[in-house]
Amino acid sequence: MDQLQQEALTFMERAIGASSSVYGHLRLSQQQVHISEGQERGVPAGAMARWCAGYHRQDPFMRSYLTCLSTSPRNVIVSSEVISHHDYVATRFYNEFLKPQSIYHVMIVGLRPSGRVPFGIIGLHRPAEERGFSRLEIAKADLMAPCLRGAVERIQARELLSQHDPLQPGGVDVVDTDSSITMERRMKRFGLSRREKQVVELLRQGLSSLHIADQLNISARTVNNHLRSVYDKCGVHNRTALIYQLTH
Repeated sequence: MDQLQQEALTFMERAIGASSSVYGHLRLSQQQVHISEGQERGVPAGAMARWCAGYHRQDPFMRSYLTCLSTSPRNVIVSSEVISHHDYVATRFYNEFLKPQSIYHVMIVGLRPSGRVPFGIIGLHRPAEERGFSRLEIAKADLMAPCLRGAVERIQARELLSQHDPLQPGGVDVVDTDSSITMERRMKRFGLSRREKQVVELLRQGLSSLHIADQLNISARTVNNHLRSVYDKCGVHNRTALIYQLTH
């Protein structure tokens, strides 16, 4: 995951034109958003760690960034949209934390499922002597965000699979009694419909959407619609994470 983050930061810096960048992990717990450090480029070593350790309390922007990203269809927000220049340069956060790093213009790219709080953010920076991010650059970053989100989700799914090994080689699950009982209880708790439960049971056996469609005499498109509904109810973004969520 660290390598993917570094590659994503390098790619975004070159594509958008930024002098430095950082990646942060987001986790939602009891309506509170927790941000932890990820990879960083072009900033002093440990900059994200210092932000997480204390400077986040002085950061006047993050709440606005997350509010905008969670309520807007856009995946991108820039500093000039949430605070005026006059207010910006008067903050302790800017003068003590950003300015020594030669950071003035900030673009935040959210990696998020549709309509949800991001699970990761990329911060792109430019110094004060450079121009701000243009509408074209914002639009470009907005288009790139879903691709980056998909790449991160795939790596997370692989890591989850390698850590917990819920599937045997070939994608066929070993269905034991305890996990089957756990799965049934959790499907009920998440409010899955009868048909959604049938889809998940076949998915757990390693069947593709086409094979599930054949088994249930429905279209593959309907299967995928059921899966999207199940993902939303269970708060996951892919099949591997879904099965782990329901069986552990």
